[in-house]
Amino acid sequence: MAGIFSRLWRNIPSHRRQSPVFETVSESNRIPVKPISTPGGSYASLGLMNDPDMIPPPEPDFTVLFPVLRYMRDHIPDVSAGVWAWVRLCNTPQTMHLDGGSPTEHEAAKVILARLDRRIHEFEHAKSQGMESLVAAFFLSVFTCGSFAGEVVLTEDRSRIDKFYIIDPATIRFRRTRINRHLVPYQLLPDGKFVRLNPASFFYYALDAEGDSPYGRSPLMALPLVARIQQQMIVDLARATHNAGFPTLHVKYAPGPPRPGESPSVFNERSAREFQEIRDRLREKKTDSNFVTFDNIEIEYVGVGGNRTRWSESLQAVSEQVISALHLAPFMLGRNWGTTETWGASQYQLLTNHATTVQQSAKRMVEWLRNLELALHDIPVTCRHEFSPHKKPDEFGAARAESLRIKTGLQLLDRKVISQEEFTTNYLSAGGN
Repeated sequence: MAGIFSRLWRNIPSHRRQSPVFETVSESNRIPVKPISTPGGSYASLGLMNDPDMIPPPEPDFTVLFPVLRYMRDHIPDVSAGVWAWVRLCNTPQTMHLDGGSPTEHEAAKVILARLDRRIHEFEHAKSQGMESLVAAFFLSVFTCGSFAGEVVLTEDRSRIDKFYIIDPATIRFRRTRINRHLVPYQLLPDGKFVRLNPASFFYYALDAEGDSPYGRSPLMALPLVARIQQQMIVDLARATHNAGFPTLHVKYAPGPPRPGESPSVFNERSAREFQEIRDRLREKKTDSNFVTFDNIEIEYVGVGGNRTRWSESLQAVSEQVISALHLAPFMLGRNWGTTETWGASQYQLLTNHATTVQQSAKRMVEWLRNLELALHDIPVTCRHEFSPHKKPDEFGAARAESLRIKTGLQLLDRKVISQEEFTTNYLSAGGN
């Protein structure tokens, strides 16, 4: 584990001045019939290049950083649980709604979109609903790398969508055109060259992108240092526990003075025999049985003495930093450190607000794909993709507060303090929203 983190910091590229090599393999503003991008793999790292229009990604280089983040997600329990929780928190049940058109066109649109679902995802062997699998992959990439990329490809006759290919976001670079300053996407190839992607077929989402950088920021960026400390503490704890061992029984046997007329050799033989009998009886003793002896035998526990390190407190302090870096509440990772119900509800509300924000981006991606498919079939219907809202932690309390609020509005309406329009707007519409 320590080697993974050390390699990350060693491989941060220096600012090498190297001119990029660009390739254009498709017509601009026309969706291709074959994928332009290449599958993930080992990519050359160019660092900062001698092209002023190419926007460099934040350091460490994504081609080095993202494999480390994926390794942490898959092998460190707290990080794995955190990403798992975020993905499941966002991936609520999904529904599709159709707007516009006639009932006959609605039925035709449902058939067309059902066929699209069966072929849209690249992993056809999974036999799962295409858009749902694509959305799950979207959330996993966003909460691991802070970004998601892909391109849509049409069939040879351009009559329908063939596939949506997911692209490793570590290979995506953006370049500004000098004429209008528009951002043009490129992909870094294994040989160090850049291939220009088609903006008409390319999709890219960046989480928490800064104003001057379109690449986004991974939620795990604050984790490598503190995760390394946590894993080293666990290794040290295991070694210290193994070295100290567990408390064991210590049997003390005092043979007492020699018996009258007993020679020294006979005394030694009798003491050795009694000592061996004690060892045999102790070895044969069952777990739930007692050991009855004379008062010349003493049994006590023996363990490590002296000052002991409070591992639980130290590990909890480091775990708190890991949870903070994951932007989660402790209870989302199965931790309970005595927070109040009100504070827990506030944390949950904050988490669901962030999840809803990320859901909107996945919603736009799915609607773009489905509406493109409908447009290719010349169906005048618009598709809306919706995520089920998150349940409130105290639905009974919220319903009781809503009932009291409407009852108060009715009393104000009866006393003619407010008009019917004000009651509908402020007490009914607001509650429905």
